[in-house]
Amino acid sequence: MAEKKQGKWGVLYMMSFAMFIMTIDMTMMNVSISALVRDLGTTVSGIQLAIALYTLVMAAFMIVGAKMADIWGTKKVFMVGLAIYGVGTATATMAPNLIILIIGWSILEGIGGAMMMPVTVTYITKDYNGKDRAFAFSVWSAIGGAAAAFGPIIGGAFTTYLTWRLGFGMEVVIVVGMFAKMSILKDYQPEKKIKLDVLGALLVGFGLFLITLSVLMIDPLGDAPVLGVLILGIITLLGFAYHERSMVRRGLDPLVNLKLFKSRTFVVGNLVSIFFQITLAGVMFTIPIFLQNVAKYDAMSTGLAVIPLSIMMFIFSIYGQKFLKYMSAKRVIQTGIIFAFVGLLSLYFTFSPSATGLDLALGLALYGTGLGLIFSQITNLAMAGASADEEAEASGVFNSQKQLGMSLGTAFIGAVLVLGMINDVAQKIYESNYFPNASKAEIRDAVVNWLMRMKQGEVSIPPNYLPQVEEITRVALANAMQSAMIFMMISLVIGAILSIWLPNNPGKD
Repeated sequence: MAEKKQGKWGVLYMMSFAMFIMTIDMTMMNVSISALVRDLGTTVSGIQLAIALYTLVMAAFMIVGAKMADIWGTKKVFMVGLAIYGVGTATATMAPNLIILIIGWSILEGIGGAMMMPVTVTYITKDYNGKDRAFAFSVWSAIGGAAAAFGPIIGGAFTTYLTWRLGFGMEVVIVVGMFAKMSILKDYQPEKKIKLDVLGALLVGFGLFLITLSVLMIDPLGDAPVLGVLILGIITLLGFAYHERSMVRRGLDPLVNLKLFKSRTFVVGNLVSIFFQITLAGVMFTIPIFLQNVAKYDAMSTGLAVIPLSIMMFIFSIYGQKFLKYMSAKRVIQTGIIFAFVGLLSLYFTFSPSATGLDLALGLALYGTGLGLIFSQITNLAMAGASADEEAEASGVFNSQKQLGMSLGTAFIGAVLVLGMINDVAQKIYESNYFPNASKAEIRDAVVNWLMRMKQGEVSIPPNYLPQVEEITRVALANAMQSAMIFMMISLVIGAILSIWLPNNPGKD
């Protein structure tokens, strides 16, 4: 009996391990930046470049990686992707400098991940049906969410007590173990032989690369051509859409058949997903910043503080399907949005310069509960809008949307935090009446100019003023956190409105 059960869920174990290593990469190293800078003899900007490139490569290759399953078959794509990822993470483990780290982590892991991630969705869709599929997707989502949430704990522990290299080394061990169990996977071959739409692949890859790059370039204190890059990315994707229509008219195989986007279930499911992904990225970005800069927690304590979110998200991701006895999948998602909104509202009223991780526990637990309920249904619901011959490209689009949502959340919430701090500092200086002849706008411009000069290393804070400046910054950051929560609550409200157009249950468009 136990053997039969293991065989039934063997594919799910494999896909969950794949999701775990691909997701944890994006949060585990965020708490190890200082150690990476020191050990590799580089700069913070260099490590941030490596992180950004990983996201960009994943975004650029995701749709193409998904389509390869329709050309090579699912197992070959998964194995090749896993092999590339394994070589990449092994290279990153032994990296002596930034260049080798970028080759291993950002490029090889990015390409391998872009091949594997869509296939994980395809395998679950093909191997499971009905309640089993809903359960499998909920576990897959829970593992991804847990990896994102526990990443800082694992990264903090390795970095604090041993070395950051063990993070990548752990992934090497998991990759080897997955290859040992590769016989579990069936090989779903395409029903007909098709050719890769090379021009379509270049257009969609370049378009997604540009749009993701424009998001990563967002900096309220910078002058990067964000709008220009974004517009160029949108134009490229419009060119891609025109090309794909042309391919269909000529009877050729498109990279993505645009009839997929005629499915209301698929389109609305993806839109709802992207808005709650924005909030997840925002929470995972803001909470560590607050705890480390206001509450003065170290990396390990910060990771432990988000455990209420991690545990509740994991539990309700897996057991959210139990609620289907009492309500539809659509209502489960909407209930999750309500819980997540209440959690963010609780955090909004909790933030203050004296708040601790314990004070944030209730809000994080409520938010994690809501997110878990959404996770338990959204992937299965969205993918139900794709027909059997559209599963590969649908999984590519779905996972691209998730990557973009995480990037949008980090960039937008980061900008909201910086602008909130600038406005709060300017307001306090204005109210102090130290500069009675200066208007509020002039003081704000002076604060921005001062921050820009500090960023460029042109000015530094005199030691005797450092305590006062740190206290002002702590208070300003605590207040700016409330602005970030408002932004995330608005994102959830938009997701709630969009959810009205979801079908009540998967399979109904």
